[in-house]
Amino acid sequence: MRTLAVLLAAAAVPATLAGVLFDVIHGGTTLTRSVAYAFWFAAALCLALMAAGRTKLVWRRLDLPEAWVFIAASVVLTGAGAAIDAFGG
Repeated sequence: MRTLAVLLAAAAVPATLAGVLFDVIHGGTTLTRSVAYAFWFAAALCLALMAAGRTKLVWRRLDLPEAWVFIAASVVLTGAGAAIDAFGG
């Protein structure tokens, strides 16, 4: 569970900052929608990291967590993005 919490923090903090930055630069969407999109992008990135981590070359070089951690992080980030989008207005 600690690994999951670390992965979530490592994805959620940059996603929040990226959403805020996108809103400041682009300005065409609401802040909450920008942050929600960033969370969904982070969720997709977690799944891509899981797939890339399955290759033997990457698996041998890096100490990656098990696949369920990436899947759980992706589900939580997707849900958080949906909640931010729904409750943000």
